[in-house]
Amino acid sequence: MVMCLFAACSDDDDDKTPQGPTMTYAGKLPSKVGNYSFVYDDNGRCVQVKSGSYVLGEIDYDKGILISDDEEAKVSFTGKGYIKSIKASWDYKDEDGSYKGSGEISFSYNGDGQLTSYSESSSESGKEDGESFSYKGTYKATYTWKNGNLVKVVTEETDTEDGEKSEYGSTCTIEYGDQKNELGQYSVGLADVLDMEDADIFAYVGMLGKASSYFPVSYTEEWYEKDSDGYENEGKHDSNMTYSFNSDGTIATEYVNGTSYNYSYITYDEDESLGRSSVFEDNSDAKSLNFRSFFMRHRGRK
Repeated sequence: MVMCLFAACSDDDDDKTPQGPTMTYAGKLPSKVGNYSFVYDDNGRCVQVKSGSYVLGEIDYDKGILISDDEEAKVSFTGKGYIKSIKASWDYKDEDGSYKGSGEISFSYNGDGQLTSYSESSSESGKEDGESFSYKGTYKATYTWKNGNLVKVVTEETDTEDGEKSEYGSTCTIEYGDQKNELGQYSVGLADVLDMEDADIFAYVGMLGKASSYFPVSYTEEWYEKDSDGYENEGKHDSNMTYSFNSDGTIATEYVNGTSYNYSYITYDEDESLGRSSVFEDNSDAKSLNFRSFFMRHRGRK
């Protein structure tokens, strides 16, 4: 009841169909970031995301569904056009076994449009390599903002497979330079620290809330894992980022630990057609990911 009352207090929490792009950068929309590419409809809304030739997902805004490999998941948005939730189920067989399960992802934002939490739950049962299994897992990431910048990400994950429990957690701290993010772009490094499996790619097209006020230059992640058998492990990972920019202030190239990620854009004019009103067509030359891989973080990755 309390949750429902909070949801009713703000129009931004109401499920609405976005009428146009959530955000443009100097009048442009990202068409490619690294190996990811984006396709838009005539309203400037992102309708397809690909990684190379792999179709990660297609969005049908009218139906409120996310499509991947001919499977459908329900997707909802906030009043500002940010993704609010994704729900899916799967039931399929392959050469390794049979898998039946479901998953749900939810996103929360503060009054400034900044992402504050990402939570994920999934369950699955079936048979793999001739043996039956059952699995249930939860994952949550909490985001802390200070002076307009995302400064800390804390994650907690619990998995139970055939009665055996394992835990994983991490704390990531982000450092910023003096380069102001005038256009509000999500960079590769900033999307990485969200730790969302595949869902963080929606940040590049403005669908996961506002980006930091400045560009991050480094982050440090400390992690741990343990299981019911007494196994424990921990570690630390550092990353650094540098950038080059176009004359309009958009990111041209980002370097993460020396690896380059190039950015490309298309110009958005709401009075002109982008030339692609729909992408729900034959993609026989592209191999898609299924929703099981989208939701299942650790168990049986294929």
